[in-house]
Parts: sequence; C-alpha cells; structure tokens
Amino acid sequence: MTAIDRTAYPRPGERLTPGELDARYRLSETDHAFIRATARGNAGHLTLATLLKGRQDLGCFPAPIDMHGNTVRHLASQLRLADPFALITEEAGAKTLYRYRAAVRTYLNASPYGETGEQLVAATVLEAATTMSDPADLINRAIEALGKAATDLPAFSTLERLANHLRAQVHTRLYDQVAARLKVGDVAALDALLIVQPGGVTTAFSRLKQTPGPARPETIRLWTDRLDWLTGLVDPDPILEGIAHTKLRQFAAEAAAMEVSELLDMARAGKRHTLLLSLLRQARSRCRDELIEMLLRRVRRTQAVAKEKLKELQDQHRGMEEALIAIFGRVIETAKDGETDAEAGHRIRTLLAEQGGVDVLAERCETVSASHNNNDLPLLWPIHANTRSLLFRLLDLMDIRSATQDRSLLDALAVVVARRHVHRDDLAEELDLGFASQRWQSFVVKRRTGASFSAAARSKSAFSSIWPTPCRPEISTSSERRISATTGPSSCRGQHASRVWRPIAVLSECRRPERSLSHS
Repeated sequence: MTAIDRTAYPRPGERLTPGELDARYRLSETDHAFIRATARGNAGHLTLATLLKGRQDLGCFPAPIDMHGNTVRHLASQLRLADPFALITEEAGAKTLYRYRAAVRTYLNASPYGETGEQLVAATVLEAATTMSDPADLINRAIEALGKAATDLPAFSTLERLANHLRAQVHTRLYDQVAARLKVGDVAALDALLIVQPGGVTTAFSRLKQTPGPARPETIRLWTDRLDWLTGLVDPDPILEGIAHTKLRQFAAEAAAMEVSELLDMARAGKRHTLLLSLLRQARSRCRDELIEMLLRRVRRTQAVAKEKLKELQDQHRGMEEALIAIFGRVIETAKDGETDAEAGHRIRTLLAEQGGVDVLAERCETVSASHNNNDLPLLWPIHANTRSLLFRLLDLMDIRSATQDRSLLDALAVVVARRHVHRDDLAEELDLGFASQRWQSFVVKRRTGASFSAAARSKSAFSSIWPTPCRPEISTSSERRISATTGPSSCRGQHASRVWRPIAVLSECRRPERSLSHS
C-alpha cells in the first residue's frame, strides 16, 4: 500500500502560512462576480468560494468541512463576512453542492473524472511503468497528466489501485518477454542457482548476493575468480535487451531481498527467471566496477608515489644545486681575471677538473635540471614494475570499447597489451598519440633516424595517470562506466548511484631510464 504523503496527491487539511494563503486562496474580482451570481446567502457564498479555490489549488473538490479553519476564515474575510458561518455539508445540501461543483467546472473549463480521465491515466501509467516501478512515481505521473488535462482528481485509492494494476500488467509483459527468449539450457542453469549442488553447503544464489569485500591486491584472486564464475553463467544482456535500466535495477533489488524459498514458491517462472537475470547482470557489473576501481587506484598510486619521489630528490639535490652555482660563480671570476682567452680557458678547465671533471659536473647539471622541470616520468618505472602484472591482468578482464569514433587510445592500448612480453628496446609502430600530453609524447617517442616507441628490456610498459579533460577520446567498459582519455587529476563516479565517470587511462610504452632522472 502506498502512503499518500509519498505522492503529490493533495491534502486539503494542511495549515498554510499567511503568504501561502494570499498566493493560493486570494479571490479575484471575477471570482467575486461568479460567486455572487451563482450562490445565495452568506453560507452559500462561503461554501462556493471554498469549492472554487480548493479546486483551483488542489485539482479536486475537497469536502468543505475538510478544509483547514484558517483557509475558510481567510476566504470569509475576503467576502466581508464578519461572523463565521457554517458551510453547507453533503448531508444537508447534496444537490446544492452538486450544482456548485458543476458551476465551478464550467467556470474553470474543467471536466469531471470519468471514462476519458481513466483512459488518460491508463495511457500515462502504462508508458511510465516501462521505466518506473515505484507506485508513488506512477501516481504522481497520473496526477500531473490529469492536471494538464484540467480533469478532476479521483479518490487516492482509485489512482493507487489503477497504478498497481497497470504496473502488474507491464511487469507480466516483461516476464513473458524474458521467458520467450530463454532457451532450455538457460532455464536449467538459472534454476540450478537455487539448488544446493552435491558437495556444496549453500546455493549459488547466496554466492551471487555475497561479495569478497573491497577489491584490493590481496583479494584480487577472489574477485577475478568471481568474475570468471559470473561470466560462465547465463549471459543476461541479450535476454534482458530492451528493458529499461531502472526496471532491471528494481528487479535486482527485489531479488536480492528475497530468500531461495520465496523464489521457488513463485508460480510464474518468467518472473523468477527475470529477477535472477537482473541480479546476475547487476553482480557482473559491480564485479567489473570493483576491478576497474582497483585498476584506477593502482595507476593513481603509481603517479602519486612518483611525485613524492621527485619531491624527495629535489630536496636531496638542493645542496648539489648550490654547489653548482658556486662553481659557476668561480668560473665567471676566473674568466674576468684571465688576461687571454687561452689562459682563461686553461684556468677554467683546471677548476672544473678540481671539482670532479666535466662529465661528472654535466651529469649533476642534468640531474638538477630534471628536478627543476618537475618531470616525474622517468621515476614511474621502478614503481610501476611492482604492479605491472596486476594491471595487465585487470586489463585482460575488461571489455573496453570506444564511446566515440576516436580509437587512438584503444589502438595504443592494443599495442601495449600485445607487446607486453617484448624484450627489444624499440618498437617501430605507427601510432597516433594525440590523446597524450606533449611531455608524455616526448618521453615515449625516440627520435633518431626515424620515429619509434621506446620499450624496456623485459617488457617495460608503463601506465600513465588518469586525468580529466573534456577534449579527449572517451572509452567505456561493459560495466557501463565511461572513461575519458585525459591529462589531469581524475574525478570518478560509479554506475550504481546513477553516476557518470570521466577518468582516463593513458597507456604508453616507455623505456627504463639509464639514469635516475632525465629531463624531457
């Protein structure tokens, strides 16, 4: 049974503020003329005013005695009735009230709820029930349709009964549609979920409702095994095709709240199988979502650790930087004191040799320069190497597709995955790296006699970070999440809370740097 306070159905007895009374129950000059021409006596005038403004505000004719006393007094003051007058009741003046309601409908160009109104409600609810399941939502849509058609609202029980009946019709049609698509093997597999198999202690249905907990590297095997198991069951997508996502979510929630015995007691097998398929679909989607979350967390963590390492190196190199500046100052002083270029050059070379030699000083300059450029890309490899196999394992489980016509990111991803075991330093591939930042492109592409992509001995593939920008290609996964190829800090939203994702996975082949740092 639907509670009336969960719907937009009007309740005439509520207390209104003075501002609400003035806005919703003010009588216009036309209203005054209509009341004087239609009703007789003070009681008649007040009763007709109550019916008129009640119909305008609520969409139906409330019983005059159900209106709040403040509302009646507000109308009486506008009619200049100093003393309170008793309103006409159904018992004492049924014919008079009938005549007043008919006059108000004519005045407002409204119509009573009848066969035409019921047909309007039926058409509205049948259309809404294909995407909505809550009876309160269906009732609200019916109330909205009747209001636009200037038709009186029927009793709340009438709307509730009709909404529930029509919703059941829509659900029955969906159950029959699913039953017609199921094959004999599918039916047997779904029914087997509700039976404890030999040697087992619980049903597969119970396992379907349970998860291994938050996805972490420690539980990755449990999650991948779960996804393998779910994938090996009946594929619900082609069977549930054409059913709105909101309906499937409601069916899944209904199944999750049930026990095995309740499902087995269902007389309509189509309903049982529809609920099971919806729950299976939701379980598969959530499993992939958890694995995607893990993938994104690991990539973000790699980037964060690299930045932390860069900050530490910058702090460590501060003394080296000061020493190089001091050496440069001595070089300038030597150049000033030298009488000839040859003499100045000799003294400068002697000075540089005393400080370790040109090669050592050049390496220090390169190290300090890389730190100044905030280039953390060369630091990614040692961090990424520890989780590289995990990331590729997660990628193997994902069905990643392009959400647009731009396939540059997916093409690069395909090369990375296919070359994961390559031991060459270079990969001569024709790839469009437009989705990556310029720094990434400079780091990845080796420009010598021609363009090639650097790779590491022992398959040194690195994943770049996941960042949002609106101008990058978008990719989506079979768990209905969308991932945008971007280059800035990420923000993600999950599918089950009605959320839209905008993270990006930029995957690039990169070589392991020979030194701890190099500038791009």
